Amino acid sequence: MWIQRTPEEVTRWQKATRKEARSHGLLIGVSAWIITVVVLSSGWFVNFQSGIAVPTSFAGTFWVRLPIFGLLASPIIFIALHYESKKVLKAAARLTICPQCDTPGDDNAGASCGCDGTFVPQCSMKWVEK
Repeated sequence: MWIQRTPEEVTRWQKATRKEARSHGLLIGVSAWIITVVVLSSGWFVNFQSGIAVPTSFAGTFWVRLPIFGLLASPIIFIALHYESKKVLKAAARLTICPQCDTPGDDNAGASCGCDGTFVPQCSMKWVEK
């Protein structure tokens, strides 16, 4: 059964959602950074026109290039963190539910449901067992 959340529970839900979005963004950012640094340091370069990685000749060994490309690619983490966190937060804010028939929705808060109920933001409702 769906019941209304208290203001404290809504605040906790929002805080947990922000934390989850941040950790998701950080995971994506660090993963992209690691892949980029390893690929570039190993002497491969992605040709964006053909979409494949091709070998190139960079000066130095892998261990010399690793910190250089690590430093140059570091903005990837911050860009991905910002972009992915914002994307996850927007998706969570759009989620709605009809408390009468348990029908989920997306970006339709206040709209009528087929069961004569009304969609409400999911952050304002919680499920409890009878």
